[in-house]
Amino acid sequence: MNIKTNVLGSKLALSFAQTSPREDVQKWMLRGSDISKKHIEVFSKKLLDNNIQSPMSSDVAITNETTPPFSDKLALFLMTFLSAFGMGNYSTAAAASQRSDLVFNYERLSVEIGQYAKDGANLMIKNEWLEEPPGTIDKEKLSKSKDPE
Repeated sequence: MNIKTNVLGSKLALSFAQTSPREDVQKWMLRGSDISKKHIEVFSKKLLDNNIQSPMSSDVAITNETTPPFSDKLALFLMTFLSAFGMGNYSTAAAASQRSDLVFNYERLSVEIGQYAKDGANLMIKNEWLEEPPGTIDKEKLSKSKDPE
């Protein structure tokens, strides 16, 4: 199932990159497509090494359209949401697996997706499409900023 969802993610990211007018969004989407392709290769190799046929990808092609059907704001939101969803899928698969080699793959790939999703959120914050999430106050920095009397 993770191969199938990565095929969909790769095609969506490539489509959004193709139609985005912003270079930073295009680069982030292309990075996502590359990550998905890499994950497909990791999962497919593991299946084939164990004499299990990998799921076939769909024959859906991306058109040559460059007019954006959706805003970059919506496309980024969707891709960061799908990335978080993918991390959840990997975590569920790792928890259900009794093979440490598979658990290791799921965990290391989750870290990569997490960084990608974080970079997407930062891109949305930079473009003022998302407010910066609340954080904690750096108490050490605060204590050092006091003026001595």
